[in-house]
Amino acid sequence: MTRVLPLLLLVACGGEFSVATYNAGLAVNFVPGANERTPATAQAIAGIDADVVCLQEVWLPDQVSTVESAASAFPHQYFPEAQQLDFAAPACEEADAQGLIDCLQDNCTDICGDELPDCVLSSCAIPFITLEDDCNRCIQANVDKDPQDVFDLCTTGGTEYAYGGSFGTGILSKHPIVSTEELVFESTTNRRSVLHAVIDAPKGEMDFYCTHLTAVFSVIPYPRAEGSWAEEQATQISTMLSWMDETGTREYRVLAGDMNTGPEVGDSIAEVPDNWDLLAAAGMDNAWVSQAGECTFCPDNDISSVDSDDEGVVIDHIFTSGFKSGEAERILDESVEIESCGEMIPGAHSDHYGLRTVLK
Repeated sequence: MTRVLPLLLLVACGGEFSVATYNAGLAVNFVPGANERTPATAQAIAGIDADVVCLQEVWLPDQVSTVESAASAFPHQYFPEAQQLDFAAPACEEADAQGLIDCLQDNCTDICGDELPDCVLSSCAIPFITLEDDCNRCIQANVDKDPQDVFDLCTTGGTEYAYGGSFGTGILSKHPIVSTEELVFESTTNRRSVLHAVIDAPKGEMDFYCTHLTAVFSVIPYPRAEGSWAEEQATQISTMLSWMDETGTREYRVLAGDMNTGPEVGDSIAEVPDNWDLLAAAGMDNAWVSQAGECTFCPDNDISSVDSDDEGVVIDHIFTSGFKSGEAERILDESVEIESCGEMIPGAHSDHYGLRTVLK
C-alpha cells in the first residue's frame, strides 16, 4: 500500500510522470560536428520535458560537464566513472600498422576528423581489415585521435576502449536518486554497461535502468578471434535482463536507452531481429513500438549514417512495467544547422532522435 497510495494521489490530481531516452551522438571523429554541437546539444538536453532521462554518447569529461551545467532543471545526476583497460604488450607491430598509416597519408591527409572514418573504409579498407585483432581493436578504440598519434600509441602499448574507457551514459532526474549501481558488460571498442538507479518518484520508488548496447556493424570488422558484434550484443541483453530480475525489486520498472536493435514496425525495418526477440521476450511494455512509431535513427537526418534511400530503424527504446503506459512521442527531431569540417550543414542535435513516454 505504501507504493500504491502515491500513485493514486498522483492520478487523482491529474499529474503526469514521464521518462525519456536520448542518444546525444557526441562521438568525436565518428558522428559529424560532435565538438561543435556539444553546447547546443547540452541545451537541448536541458530542455527535455521529462522527470527522468537516460542519456547515451556523452563520452568525454568536458561533454559531461557541459551537460551537467546546462541541465540544472535535473538536480539529481549520475554519470559513471570511465574504466580504461591497457594492453599488456604493444597492440600493433610497427610493420603491420605501417601499411594503414601509409594509406592514410596518401589518401586521407587533407580531411577533417569527421571525414576520417569514411576515408578509412572507402580508401584504406584492405590494410584496415587485415590488421591483427589486437591491433585493429586498438586502432578502433582511438577513433578520436590523429592517425599518427594512434600509430605511436598502439605500437608502444595501446588501449582497449574509446574515449578513455567512458561508458557515455548518464541519468538525469528531477527526483532524488536513492542509490546507484552499474553492471559492466563484456564489450569491444566502446565500454558498455547498464546503470541502475532507484528513483524516489511521486509514484513511489522505481527501478530505472539506462543502457547503450553494442552496435552491430556491417562494414567494420569485429576485432576478436571469436564471436561477432551481434553475438556480443545478444550476450549483453541476456546478462542485463537477468540482472534486472535480481535487482529490480520494486513495483515500477523502466529500461531505457539505445539498444541498437529493434523490430520491423511502421515504415522502419528490423535491426538485428533475433536480438530484438530476446528483449521483447522480457514482457515489458514499449509504448512507441505499440504505436508503430517512426524511426529514431533515420534517413531524413543528414548527420546519421543511414543512407537517404534506406529505411530508418527504431533502436532507441523505453520499456516499462508496473505502469499503464500512456502515449509516447519522438523528441529532439527538429532540423537544425550544425557545423562540421568548417561548413554549416542541415542535421539535428544528434544522429539519433529521442523518445519520451508518459507513465500512468
